[in-house]
Amino acid sequence: MKLKALVKSLALTAGIAASFSSQADFLDFQVDETPYGGEVVTADKLNGGYFELISFDGAGNFTATAFASMNQLFGNEGTANGSQIGSVVGANYNLYATFTANGTVMTPGAEGANSSLQGNSGSFSLFLDQNQDTTADVTNPLNLSNTTDDMLLGSSSDLGRNIGLLYGFGGVFDFTFRDFELTADGDTYFVSPTPFHMTVRVDGDFDTIPLEGEQLVTGDVSAVFDVPEPSTIAVLSLGLLGLGATSRRKS
Repeated sequence: MKLKALVKSLALTAGIAASFSSQADFLDFQVDETPYGGEVVTADKLNGGYFELISFDGAGNFTATAFASMNQLFGNEGTANGSQIGSVVGANYNLYATFTANGTVMTPGAEGANSSLQGNSGSFSLFLDQNQDTTADVTNPLNLSNTTDDMLLGSSSDLGRNIGLLYGFGGVFDFTFRDFELTADGDTYFVSPTPFHMTVRVDGDFDTIPLEGEQLVTGDVSAVFDVPEPSTIAVLSLGLLGLGATSRRKS
């Protein structure tokens, strides 16, 4: 994406972020890495990359499945990388997530966009891979191999407020998930806050993709915790649906 287009997309990201009720804050959380040769570390952002298959039915609907590797933890308002905060994720163990969603496409789109995507429902699950050997099939992101040592940390099937806006130069998005519930293993990994009751907000930019047939989308993804909405509990989200942060689609 060219610099001028990137500047435009960042400005649009800020605009749609302002339309959501809560502010995007870097709220601290703690993870216990002592079982993997580390310590209890304080972080405020998860980061990684993903690939996704998104299918358009030609009638204004889409479905998506994705696999995301989340092997970076950041702290200090997102300015300190994993080594600076003492994290061993990516070195001694891996984190990954799976995602499914379906929704609708509108052309012309909302807020002056060429087109927009709205997720109607979806699911998200976060896993810890102790042996760092889990792989996903690029033709089916939910077809995983070498999962016997993996632990489900938490999941959500409550897609909250979301929007994706596509313009001629690319697009911007803002997505949330609600009611992310930790498993027993998740409680031993995410040790603070207790209870783990936050909303995760994901926003960023992505390259334009054809809204037809089946598209393979790759890119970067990050998630930060927000101030909780009054009626919701823990939320953890990846901004997928073909809307990953700084998505780069290769022809």
